[in-house]
Amino acid sequence: MIDVLAAEQKRAEEAALLGRIAAHDERAIEALYRLYSGPLYSLAYQVTRSDRFAQDVVQEVFVAVWRDAGRFDPARGSVGAWLFSLARHKAIDLVRREATVRRHTANVDLEWEVAPDDVDEDAWLRVRRDAVRAAIATLPEAQRTALELAFFAGLTHVEVAEKLGIPLGTAKTRIRTALLKLREVIGPALSEAEAATP
Repeated sequence: MIDVLAAEQKRAEEAALLGRIAAHDERAIEALYRLYSGPLYSLAYQVTRSDRFAQDVVQEVFVAVWRDAGRFDPARGSVGAWLFSLARHKAIDLVRREATVRRHTANVDLEWEVAPDDVDEDAWLRVRRDAVRAAIATLPEAQRTALELAFFAGLTHVEVAEKLGIPLGTAKTRIRTALLKLREVIGPALSEAEAATP
């Protein structure tokens, strides 16, 4: 129950930050930047595979937030979900723009290599993977450890409980709570982004 209250408080605080940003409070945008620039950079880097482009994406996201903070609707999801969605779209747009520029500037004598049709799908898989990693990093250590043992190490709930030296019920609760938090943080962003994918 405490975790749910903490999550709700975090959502309210971040929504309040956006309200201050809409009123052009520079300290509020700085605070939001400190919270999310790292995870957003990671996501952008996974899509663009370029440090410079990833930095550009993060900058574009925060410029968009500064300009359009009033467009955020807390009823549609968390601030984090909204930011990840913005970053994903901007990163994919940048990759497409760069591909177009390369095609137009390539020497016509060069042999063209056909790109696979699933470039968007590969980028989207990287975005989802990075969003999950960033969200997992925000979990309390006890929940993160239980979740990683269950899903990445492939242990059963019983094995997780034994490995951590905790009751089975506690292991199940930690894993379930971690999954609920992940769904809250990344679910809306992934659903919205998937719906927007051509």
